[in-house]
Amino acid sequence: MKRSLQYGVSLAGIMLCVPLHSADLSGYAGLGVAVSPIYSGSQHAAPGPLLKGGVSLKSDGWGYWDLSTDGLAWTLPPDSPFAVSLLLTPDEGRKEVFNYPFSGRKNRDLQGMGDLSDILMAGAELRYQREGWMVWLRALSATQKHRYGGETQDPGMTLNSGVKAMLWHWRDVDFSVAGDITWANGGYQQRHYGVTTSQAQHTDFSVYRPSSGFQLGGVSTGLVWHISENVAAGVSGRAAYLFDEAGKSPLVKSRMQYTLSSLIQYEF
Repeated sequence: MKRSLQYGVSLAGIMLCVPLHSADLSGYAGLGVAVSPIYSGSQHAAPGPLLKGGVSLKSDGWGYWDLSTDGLAWTLPPDSPFAVSLLLTPDEGRKEVFNYPFSGRKNRDLQGMGDLSDILMAGAELRYQREGWMVWLRALSATQKHRYGGETQDPGMTLNSGVKAMLWHWRDVDFSVAGDITWANGGYQQRHYGVTTSQAQHTDFSVYRPSSGFQLGGVSTGLVWHISENVAAGVSGRAAYLFDEAGKSPLVKSRMQYTLSSLIQYEF
């Protein structure tokens, strides 16, 4: 079942289960541009359109339901300052031949590896939040096995923890900083950084089978201008470093990964 259909079925189930007369519905839509590596570990970056959107359903008895371009989340009725969410989110794949947006150029660094399909990850997140800052711990696991590189890959698992704080607020402008670190099991590392025997035969890469370990750590910044009650614009940046097993992969040409994006968003 395709991801969009799975999310649609999930949202329909939510709306049937939650008493809508006692729920608040809200949403947002955003459009922007982002410059990011063409795949995790690449030394090449490319600009591309950035589309964000989602709807939220708040119910006193059922908690918060959020369906967005980032996935599906159900936040149980919070026990402030703690909150627990159940998650269903995509782990994006990649094409072996990358088509640069806005041009006819192609990048063939991974040609012969085969296309890596998207998969769904399910898990939970625990958050502790105070005014101006929050910490979180998120655990995700693949919902199914998949074939890649001529082999059936073991389900991937990740554990992510981080902290985010608002450092500065002036009138309608906020500036925040966040830092996080991610551990991944061998299945997840193999999916993104491994090279199977079949793939090695069709490329110049040597066979590589990474084990479990810390995948990456990163620092993010964000500047948001609240133009009006419903409209906001912002810019954000992120610098991440690929650790150990991920960084040693023959696919990785740069351990440092940088992303820069801008977005204008409307809330309703």
